[in-house]
Amino acid sequence: MAALYRLEIVTPEGSKFDGMVEYCAFRTTVGDVGILGGHSPYVAAIDTGEIRLRTESGETRYAAAAEGFAHMTGDHLRILVSECAWAEEIDAVAAKEAKEAARARYQEAKTPEEKELTHFQLQKARVWRRVAKKSPNYNPAKN
Repeated sequence: MAALYRLEIVTPEGSKFDGMVEYCAFRTTVGDVGILGGHSPYVAAIDTGEIRLRTESGETRYAAAAEGFAHMTGDHLRILVSECAWAEEIDAVAAKEAKEAARARYQEAKTPEEKELTHFQLQKARVWRRVAKKSPNYNPAKN
């Protein structure tokens, strides 16, 4: 068993997770990072993407997260993000519709500013949709 450490995931609305984990992986602005217990001190800007963690009981959980920061010190990783939703909290049908709407807005965007904004919206919608599919409740026939 890997060394455990404390993970906190916090949004402006409050705590999304506070517990002991074996592993946590997330997307930074320079690529994907995986943190095991005993990791050296670390700070990174988080990009919109998936957070994957393995709890002390061995359960793997998935969350969609928007931009923020990660800070590892000692045996404590703090992830502060603007938005976060667990796979089981995401409505797969709504996520699919949001992805399709974001794609349409991106294709219709005219100015560089519109392209940039709609690209971000599309990226976020893709992440939420991908994570929704990892929910234990996901049913491909319905969604």
